[in-house]
Amino acid sequence: MANKLRTGVIGIGHLGRAHVKILSKIESCELVGCYDVVQEKAEMAALEHGTKAFSDQQSLIDQCKAISLVVPTTEHYRCGRDILESGRHLFIEKPVTRKSEEAQKLIELARANGLKLQVGHIERFNPAIRSLRDKITYPSFIEAHRLSPFNFRGLDVAVIFDLMIHDIDLCLYLTKSKVIDIQASAVNVVSEKMDIANARLTFESGCVANLTASRISPKGMRKLRIFQPKGYISIDFSDPSAEIYNLLDKGEEPSATSGFSTAIDFGDAGKKISINKPSIEKYDMLTAELSSFIDAVQKDRPVEVSGKEALEALEVAARIEETANRSLGELQAKLK
Repeated sequence: MANKLRTGVIGIGHLGRAHVKILSKIESCELVGCYDVVQEKAEMAALEHGTKAFSDQQSLIDQCKAISLVVPTTEHYRCGRDILESGRHLFIEKPVTRKSEEAQKLIELARANGLKLQVGHIERFNPAIRSLRDKITYPSFIEAHRLSPFNFRGLDVAVIFDLMIHDIDLCLYLTKSKVIDIQASAVNVVSEKMDIANARLTFESGCVANLTASRISPKGMRKLRIFQPKGYISIDFSDPSAEIYNLLDKGEEPSATSGFSTAIDFGDAGKKISINKPSIEKYDMLTAELSSFIDAVQKDRPVEVSGKEALEALEVAARIEETANRSLGELQAKLK
């Protein structure tokens, strides 16, 4: 392809290495190189994937048209600002920044310079969400569990910004509604930040969401359950897989869909529930996400997850953290 997008990666941790690997293989992308403050990391990634390790961040930015930024959250604003002020399109991992005002400044910078700003809320690209989006019509209750074994990555922020923010973003995306009330609690266990958190969100639409996140669970879990007036959808993001339950009207038969389908007749109650386990096409989510960013730049299309959407998720996460801190303070006061 003659007009490949010249792209670089800044930040070569675990996820940054994955960005280098994928961008080196996307046909519409020309991976110019990578940079990390620890030079050895950049050199190892460059050697493995046939690209160049840069010893200076700005030198890499200058040679690219777009940058994938995968540094710690605390560095998102500073690095993101440098990239946008240099006139480069920016893909930035979630959360967009640590503070709302920083995110707003990046959004304004991108807008002022006519640049694309996409944020890495990768669950938007989960095959289950993509295949079932049109079936999620009017959520009335959402329950999410995102549990992960302990890992030293991500400890620069609370679990709310590290893990729960995925489900915050999905709730905002699926309800298309603003949060009007938050109840939350959280505790520190092994790190200086909150390691376990629970939040109950009420939306203008009337939907209520109960979100639980932990980064010290012995076993991983990434599940979302969505209840609607006449149905229930259960999604396991790990597989990915899903189950769809729908209450049928009298005389209505289950619609023909892919995968396994059946129905349960409740006899005297006059109710019948259809059960469908749809076939879900599996693909690499990070490849789909980065490809969408490249496509948005090359074809001048809107990005799939905008800075504005990421800011909304960040603001809800900040309110959850504030509420949880207040609840924790009240509990500690009672225990004295």
